[in-house]
Amino acid sequence: MSFAINTTPLRGTCRALPIRSNACRLKSPLFASARQPRLTLRKLRTSPGDCRNPGSDVIARAPNDANIHKRRGDGGFVLRASSQDAAGSEPMGSSDESTSGFFKVFSNAECNTKLFALATGQMLCSVATLIHDTYLPIYMQDVLGLSNTKIGAIQGIAQFLAQLAKGVSGIVGDIVGSQIRVVIFGVFLTLFCKPMFALSYSVSAMFGTTVCLYWIVAGKLLDRLSKGIREAPTKAVMNELAKESGDSPDAAYGLRQSLATAGALIGSSTAAAVFTATGQNFILTFAAASVPPCLALAWLLTNFKKDLVRGGSKKKDDKAAGAEGEQVEKTSLFVKAKALLKSFQPAYWQALFVIIVLYFARFDASFLLLRAKQVMPKTEIASLTFVQMALQAVLTAPLAKRAGKGVAYRNMMLNLGFVMMICANLVFGLPFFANRWGMWLGAAFLALHMSLTHSITLSMVGSYMPTGEVKGVGKLSGTAWSVTDFILGFALVASNAIAGILSDVTSSRGFGNVGCFMGGASACILALLLLNTFAKFGDLGKDELIVTRRRGK
Repeated sequence: MSFAINTTPLRGTCRALPIRSNACRLKSPLFASARQPRLTLRKLRTSPGDCRNPGSDVIARAPNDANIHKRRGDGGFVLRASSQDAAGSEPMGSSDESTSGFFKVFSNAECNTKLFALATGQMLCSVATLIHDTYLPIYMQDVLGLSNTKIGAIQGIAQFLAQLAKGVSGIVGDIVGSQIRVVIFGVFLTLFCKPMFALSYSVSAMFGTTVCLYWIVAGKLLDRLSKGIREAPTKAVMNELAKESGDSPDAAYGLRQSLATAGALIGSSTAAAVFTATGQNFILTFAAASVPPCLALAWLLTNFKKDLVRGGSKKKDDKAAGAEGEQVEKTSLFVKAKALLKSFQPAYWQALFVIIVLYFARFDASFLLLRAKQVMPKTEIASLTFVQMALQAVLTAPLAKRAGKGVAYRNMMLNLGFVMMICANLVFGLPFFANRWGMWLGAAFLALHMSLTHSITLSMVGSYMPTGEVKGVGKLSGTAWSVTDFILGFALVASNAIAGILSDVTSSRGFGNVGCFMGGASACILALLLLNTFAKFGDLGKDELIVTRRRGK
């Protein structure tokens, strides 16, 4: 089957090849070089039919993504070019040499700049949070006199607020028509709450310890709330950038996670340096936390200035659009929810099910620290956190970029990551490894697991979410992430509850608090079986589902 593309600047012939990506060659003096572009053909919005249909929609793009020709119709084929070599095939999410490198994730330069701005903004917020969180529990206990139970209750309420904000912020972004505005509001709220910790001494001196306690708690809750507000909109923007650039989102999530982990390392190191340099002054250490969010806010406003202006203009245009605009605004929440559920592919539910089961092995790190306290000196426990963060910061981005080459690569990484988690749980739980070396080995396995799975699982479920406009209801990308985060939040709550119960059972029988690790290993084995079952018999092994989502308009 063949058809001709008749344009003024371009004339060529497309030939269907017996490969999954339906790649074809373009014969034209415009691309007469040793390194000719590879064009990918895909059917859009209509059932399969003859590509010579005059009502088809054809777009030919040069390697720099410039529009060469576009013929509108009722919807048909999209033809894209990439700079793949004539002898090679184009893997999912591939890009040319100009996009290689740690920070060059997307082939589109503008999308890559925005992604780097988002990831850097999150890194700076992580730096700020770790600067005050490193010593805040000690300050609350030694200065304010709070018990462990009260500190734990504050942390639990803060995490609940963060999950609640994740479940709402993406929906708000879809309603206002701009996810980046919600992200920037979250960064502003982060900046607003940081000085509260530094002002706690003045509040205590003026109003007493009780008021100071409420002041600190309010600052902590606002800090977690701001993180939750940023989360879903950030991932929604990343999905939209991946779609616009025509690349896999895996490497984008990996870069974001690597920089966030690096930010945590920088923040904790900065806190230790400032605390030591100021003679163990809590207030001056907390004051340093106000600097990074200032930089993050300025950085995001600079890089997304056009999007903020364009978002406001678009909203005004939509209100003046007439009947269609009014119809979208009057759509009920029930209709939007129904449209969202219909837009989820079966692969989305399969991926979400795998992640939910995996999260039962992702209980809080406090269980690991409690286990380490039983078998190694307390002064060495902090090294476990350093081992995990350092390995994750270095490995996450390159591994995620590798996973973006195709579904087979992605599933291979996840399988390996699940095995690493099983090994980590066995090392933490078995008596043979009940020593400092065993704890360090387990921490290394855990870091490898997080590097191989954390960003890739988020990218996997995000790959099957709707992007762009959904007819009749507008954009739902933020809402999709809010729903997903809300579901995963409940999974984490259940995971920690079950981990606590299992640990108490094994402790009461004289085995130590290792029950959570045995349960975690079991959950990971089940997640491994589910992933491979869905890959073989379901939709998690199909490359074309990712291509359809990513390449669509």
